[in-house]
Amino acid sequence: MVQQWNPFRETIDQFLHEASGRPSLPPARLTADVYETTDGEAFVVEIAVPGVKPDEIKVEAAGDSLTVSTQPQQAEPETGRRYFRREHPAGPMSRIIDFPEEIDTDNTQATLEHGILKIHVPKAAVSRSKVIKVRYSA
Repeated sequence: MVQQWNPFRETIDQFLHEASGRPSLPPARLTADVYETTDGEAFVVEIAVPGVKPDEIKVEAAGDSLTVSTQPQQAEPETGRRYFRREHPAGPMSRIIDFPEEIDTDNTQATLEHGILKIHVPKAAVSRSKVIKVRYSA
């Protein structure tokens, strides 16, 4: 029986053949824990950036979002080593974090300690609720 050539089927067969190989790691990305402080005055963002130097990290705050980007440098392979796999992230990575309300960009602070980037992001004064005490006047 002669089978007619079908380019669609050939494409599907090629895709399935390539997909049957071993899975590779997903591309590196910055993962974050974001929480509100107990007093409700600020947010805290924690991002693991092991091996990244402070001058390789850029933090930008605007409106109700924060952008963190980094470009860690991958060390040159040592001579005499035969790498089977190199999985330490290298190259640009970034993450945009949106907050539910405006942030105080002037007072946002970032620290790097033990491979954890910790960013303290105060809420903007217009976003915070304030209790106004009513005074009695006669």
